[in-house]
Amino acid sequence: MTEAPFRYISLSNALSYVSLCCGLGAIFVARESASWEGAGLLLALAALAGTFDGKFARCFLRTPLQEAFGIQLDSLVDAVCFGVAPIACLSVLVDVESGIAGFLWIAASALHVLCAVTRLGFYNLHHRETGGFVGIPTTAAAILWATLFLFHPTTPMAIVGMSVVGAGMICPLHIPRPRGALMFGYLLWIGIVLARAGLVLAQDF
Repeated sequence: MTEAPFRYISLSNALSYVSLCCGLGAIFVARESASWEGAGLLLALAALAGTFDGKFARCFLRTPLQEAFGIQLDSLVDAVCFGVAPIACLSVLVDVESGIAGFLWIAASALHVLCAVTRLGFYNLHHRETGGFVGIPTTAAAILWATLFLFHPTTPMAIVGMSVVGAGMICPLHIPRPRGALMFGYLLWIGIVLARAGLVLAQDF
């Protein structure tokens, strides 16, 4: 009997699906509410779920196929949430002018997405070969965007941000996996972003 895709839907992948919903929610909030803080908060939550989705999945007994599917799903979700979603939010929230600024915007947007999917494809092939990451992890890139969203970036800032973050994801920079104090600092960073965005949102109501 041929396997059907629905057979791979599993509780072990729940955090990946949560991350996907948060990423899509960020786009929706940006479009419907024009809220930098709302979009940033959801991107930060997507990154938080994406940080722990692998650890969560390993808590379950899985077949080799289910494990392989989880790795592919993780990267597909990251491509949407951390490659495309920040760009979609920026496209709604930033008033992009025509002319040279518009051309640079399109080029920087394409560069960011291209670098994100390249980085994720590379990770799928080589993630077992190193004890850390090569290039900025897409989850960390999402936190960078969530942080930048708190400052309501202008068009030039967004263009530079897309270019720098994109290049950072594919550069030969070796980054250790966050453990101990490094993990504490990373989670503290996410917590500060969530607290700041939540405070602004609470003041708006």
